[in-house]
Order: sequence, then C-alpha cells, then structure tokens
Amino acid sequence: MDEALERALDPAQFARVWKRVAPAEDICPVVVAQPKAPVCPLGKAPAGESGAYLRRRIEGELRRWRSCQGLSAAHGYSPTLGRLSCQAYRRARRLAAALFLASGGWYFPAGGMRPRRWSDLRTGLRALYRNSQRAEREDRQVAEVASDPAFRELLLSLAEESREEQGMIFRLLER
Repeated sequence: MDEALERALDPAQFARVWKRVAPAEDICPVVVAQPKAPVCPLGKAPAGESGAYLRRRIEGELRRWRSCQGLSAAHGYSPTLGRLSCQAYRRARRLAAALFLASGGWYFPAGGMRPRRWSDLRTGLRALYRNSQRAEREDRQVAEVASDPAFRELLLSLAEESREEQGMIFRLLER
C-alpha cells in the first residue's frame, strides 16, 4: 500500500497520467506535494542524549527480565523472582513508550535478549542487586539535568522502583 501511494505521489508519474487524461491542457492545475519524511524513523533515537539513554535503559531492563527468568528456571521458581521479572518487563515497556513519544520510533528488542547464567542463585541475585543500584544512580543523575519535566518524573519514579527492587532482592538474600 505504501509503495502504491508513493508511486501515485511521484510528480513525474502524475504528469504522465495527466497528459493521458487531459492531453489538451499543458499545465496541470494540481500540484503533487512530496510526503514529509518521518521525524524519526523506526530504530533511531531522538536527537540528544535522552534517546540514547532510553534505548540503553530498555536494553538493561530486558536483560534484567531475562536474567530473572533464567535464575528462576535454573534455581527453582520463587514468587519474588517472578515479581522482579514482571517489574523489569513493565519498566522496559514504560521506557519504550517514553522513547516512542519522544521520537516516533518503537524500540523494544525483547527477542534478542538471552538470560545470563550464574553458578548459583546468590551470585545471580548479587549481580541483579548491583545492576539495580547502578540503574537507580544513573536515573537520578540524568533526572537532575533533564529539561523535560515529564521525562524527569519518569526517571525519578524508575529510580524509586529500583530502590524497592533492591529491597526485594535483599530480603530474598536474607532467607
């Protein structure tokens, strides 16, 4: 459908068709306007550092989602690991929605993420805890310099979620 529309809007092709339809008239009264290119094609981040940061955070949350699934599969299902997995996936979707609103391009590479493997549950939980600490710290740093209030609010809420996640992991390790 898009190719047919592009061919129909091609000025040269339109002029040829017009010559066949109205050969007596030299000048076509209709001017074909070229469609504007999309502001940000799919897969490209918006201008500025916020787009690159959002893409990196989406990938990080998807890795965390898969890692929680991998830990759960390898070391026995835990309701807490299930919750952590769901929260990571939900955060990735929220970040993807924010990126889409900022750029017009959808970025959610869930299929390319593979779960990490750890030798034991505690090592995996330690890595998740440290990644959560890093994500909280980065979200707060980027929120401090963000000019868009909605983006700042999103980052601060994600930082709070990361702090809560750290508490869940800590309680899981206490057992």
